[in-house]
Amino acid sequence: MNKRERQQVDAIRRKSNEIQNHVIDELEAGKISRREFIRKGTLVGLALPFAGIIAAACSDDDAATTLAGATTTTVAGATTTTAAGVTTTQPAGPTTIRVGMNPGPAVGIEPVLINDEIGLAAFGQTAQYLVFSDAELNAVPVLAESWESNDAGDMWTFFIRPGVTFHDGSPLTAEDVAATFNGPIAGGNAASAYGTFGVEAGSAEVVDDLTVRFTLSQPSGAFPFFVSSDNYNAGILPKSFWDSYTEGSYEQSFIGTGAWINDSYDPGVSAVYLKNEDYWGDNSNQPDRMEVTFFANEAAAVTAFQDDQIDVIHRLSASGGAALIEDPSNTVQSISTAQHRQIYFDTLTPPFDDKRVRQAMALMLNRPLLIEGLLGGFGSVGNDHPIWPVYPMWNPDAVPQREQDLAQAQSLLDAAGYSDGFTAALDTLEFNEVPDLAQLVQSSAAQLSNVDLTVGVYDSGTYYGDYWLAAQSSMGIVNYGHRGVPNVYLGAPLLTPVEQGGVGTWNASHWANSDYDALFDQFVTSPDLETQRGVAGQIQTLLNDEVPFIVPYYLDFISVLKPNYTGFETTGMGHYIAVNSGFTG
Repeated sequence: MNKRERQQVDAIRRKSNEIQNHVIDELEAGKISRREFIRKGTLVGLALPFAGIIAAACSDDDAATTLAGATTTTVAGATTTTAAGVTTTQPAGPTTIRVGMNPGPAVGIEPVLINDEIGLAAFGQTAQYLVFSDAELNAVPVLAESWESNDAGDMWTFFIRPGVTFHDGSPLTAEDVAATFNGPIAGGNAASAYGTFGVEAGSAEVVDDLTVRFTLSQPSGAFPFFVSSDNYNAGILPKSFWDSYTEGSYEQSFIGTGAWINDSYDPGVSAVYLKNEDYWGDNSNQPDRMEVTFFANEAAAVTAFQDDQIDVIHRLSASGGAALIEDPSNTVQSISTAQHRQIYFDTLTPPFDDKRVRQAMALMLNRPLLIEGLLGGFGSVGNDHPIWPVYPMWNPDAVPQREQDLAQAQSLLDAAGYSDGFTAALDTLEFNEVPDLAQLVQSSAAQLSNVDLTVGVYDSGTYYGDYWLAAQSSMGIVNYGHRGVPNVYLGAPLLTPVEQGGVGTWNASHWANSDYDALFDQFVTSPDLETQRGVAGQIQTLLNDEVPFIVPYYLDFISVLKPNYTGFETTGMGHYIAVNSGFTG
């Protein structure tokens, strides 16, 4: 670091709080990488330009900051990545882009209840978040220009971007932000996130017109992800909307601050959006019109793409979309994500109340074969805990990767008193490759002595209503979408269940462990990444041993585009950005 760079860093340090300076200390000491510093620094409120200056000053090279060979640009207030060497040329005159999704939104475009990728992708075209959780796990300023926390990490202040207006022309203020977080979403799909991050309805306090403060019941170093696009339901809507809110009312207005204004919506069929000419960000390259078609199933979407009815399929499974993925004339985009399936057990009743039985079921799976056969290789192995290996707090030294071992599995069953096997139900929902996964789990179990699983596959409404949290002496499979931090994964499905006096709202395993609850509290309140990684290692070890659920693999997020359509970006969560997309040639 030369003298000028040292002066710049020292000047930034003088304006930074104790937590921010601690992160700078970690970088200078070589405890975290530049990439981890950028992520951690912006998370604790270091302005992105300042974080970039410090990262460059502490680096031995003069290369511009890049991510995995991609150039980083700012589009519509959010950081996005574009593959190296790709350029977008907008044709003269009006441009229409055509996006295909499947199926339609599970609960409509309903801000309180949205719980699926399609719903949030549609919601995110008109509504925006204080913070955007990008594909590189960074917390990027959007409607919040910056933020900071107190030293304890239990009070977070967000400074709202000035000059932003809703689609009806009204200005965005802190009143709108507070009304969003203190309103009905606290009791909807986001309820588990509120509990995980120590937030209560009423926690958001208006400081002035452009400042809002959250006071938490516990410290949370990852709190910006609560107010980010990671939280499906946290899109900022006007106070006037919440004052007269009724279920279904959003589909009458689609009001928001986004770059797209909804022109029409046919539930479950289509949506049309027009360019917001008064958008607060730079949307000079934005297409004029976006037509979204919701297909009943993946096969219909694939056919429409082949018939040139759409330019991009927002999300595609490797199995259902094989014909498009294997066609070299198409552009395939794939990003690694923390999305995973959880194969859970009812741990309260036999046979799954014995962890040796659960361990045996985990040992029966050939995970690389599952990834190859079900995902076409678009995934990575899981190790029976939800801390994705790409997360900076993942501890690589905690526990060896579990591999298939049928002899050891049978030995565990014998020791647990199930030498003659058992019969159990395996219930799941109709979703992408999940029914096929259930069949492969069933056939894998059949390799053990007299273990017979009966597979039941149901539509999502029936499954979530009648089977998921009501598991009894059975197994099940559920999907967990991508998150920028694992807090929700580690909280809602693993903390002591509500019915047992805890706060685990999505605990389908009915698993309760006081040691785990204590580790979770340590994890979410850890003051620095090194401490958090140590606690994460203990969590990984405990979950791998107890196996309240199996995490067989993590899935890549796949999109397929026409070869002349570029600039379409997705996140692992399912959001997409089409503001800077267009056609070449």
